[in-house]
Amino acid sequence: FAHIDGGVRDADGGGGTNTTSNGELTLREFEAGIRDIGCHKFKGPNEKERIAAVFRYLDPGGEGNVSLQEWQILDQLWKEFVLSIQEFVQFLIYAFGDELEFAWEELDDDGSGELSEDEWFQAVKRIGYFGPARVVFALLDGSDDGNISWDEFRELEKYRRKKKT
Repeated sequence: FAHIDGGVRDADGGGGTNTTSNGELTLREFEAGIRDIGCHKFKGPNEKERIAAVFRYLDPGGEGNVSLQEWQILDQLWKEFVLSIQEFVQFLIYAFGDELEFAWEELDDDGSGELSEDEWFQAVKRIGYFGPARVVFALLDGSDDGNISWDEFRELEKYRRKKKT
């Protein structure tokens, strides 16, 4: 989606030629939308409960639907996540220099080529990072396997701040 609003419009039935959108998203529409976009972040034995928990977060009034305005909180949260990642990248550059590979070598101290969640928390503590390590781990673990590989870690390159010219 070009903007976060597109997700709620499609899930609400307003995508394509369908014009049944009422501007609000029900839990069933939210579940179907997650399924339709191929999101696997909630997979597991308590998938429905976790999806419902996110829906309840987006529906603070408990009306049973999420308005476009309520949905837009996700845009703000995403901006916060991006800022957290950018700050982590800046920390790594400050601590290890411009090449993220040097930081990876320090973090992956056993040379296994990946970091489990426990290894991640120990490593970032060891290097003196006190920011939102859980958020950074969750965003880097693109395969959702509970580990960060070198390929996933390299995604940090996208979050380098642009150099001023």
